[in-house]
Amino acid sequence: MESFLFNISIFSGVLLALVTGVFLLALLKKDNSIMDIAYGPLFLAASLSTFIIIGSRSTVSLYILAAIALWSLRLGFRIYKKNHGMPEDARYAAWRTAWSQKGQWYFLLRSYLQINILQGVIIVIVSLPFIISLGAPAVNETFLYLGLLVFLLGLTIESTADYQLDSFIARKKAGTEPNNLMVTGLFRYSRRPNYFGETLIWWGLALIVLPLPYGPLALLSPLLITYIVTKVTGPMLENIFIEKYGEEYRAYMRKTSYFIPLPPRN
Repeated sequence: MESFLFNISIFSGVLLALVTGVFLLALLKKDNSIMDIAYGPLFLAASLSTFIIIGSRSTVSLYILAAIALWSLRLGFRIYKKNHGMPEDARYAAWRTAWSQKGQWYFLLRSYLQINILQGVIIVIVSLPFIISLGAPAVNETFLYLGLLVFLLGLTIESTADYQLDSFIARKKAGTEPNNLMVTGLFRYSRRPNYFGETLIWWGLALIVLPLPYGPLALLSPLLITYIVTKVTGPMLENIFIEKYGEEYRAYMRKTSYFIPLPPRN
C-alpha cells in the first residue's frame, strides 16, 4: 500500500505542476482550449516523469508507458493540427464570457478548477493502470498479451475512425462532399466508433495489470472513460447534431448503433 500511495502521490504532484503550467500558458494566449491539445501529451509527460523520478524497473510499466506514448502523441498531434491557427473553441469562449461577467478572480479560479484541475483528476484516475504497474514484481504474460491486443484493437479503431471523420470534414470544407453526415466507413456501424476505440484502449491497459496487487483498482480507468463518452460527451454531441440536422440525424440514429459497432438496422 505504501509504495502505491507513494507512486500515485508522485504522479499527482507532477501532473499538478503540468496542468498549472498549461493554465498559465492559456492565460498568456487567452485561449483555454489549449488544454484540449495538452490533454493527451499530459498523460505521457506525467507518466514518463514519474517513471524516471521513482527509478522504476518494472517491465510491465515500460509496456504501458510505450502504449500511452503511442496513444497520447497521436491524439495530441491530431488535436493540434485541428486547432492550430483557430480561435478559442466556442465552448471555452462561452465559458470565458459567462465567467468574466462575475469578475476577473472568479474567471481565473473557475478556469483553473474546472478546466485544468478537473481534467487533472480525470487523468490521474484514467492513468491508474500505469501507476499500479510501477510496483509490478513480475509480468503475467497471458494478461499482458491479451491486454495489449485489446489496446491495439482500440487504437486501430480510434485512429481509423478519426481519419475517416477528418477526411470527411476536409471534403466538406473543400466543397466536394455532398453529404451532411458521416455515415460511411466505421460510422456505418456506430455513431461513435472513435469513442468505442478509446474505451478499448483503457480496458486493454487495465487488463494488463488486473492480476497485480491493487490491479482491480485499475478498472476505475476504463469505467470512467466509458461513462464520460457514453453519458457526457456523446449525448452532448447527439443533441448538437439533432438540433442541426433534425430528422436526417434521427434517421441515422434509428439505423445505427450508438456506441458498439453493429450491423445497421433496417
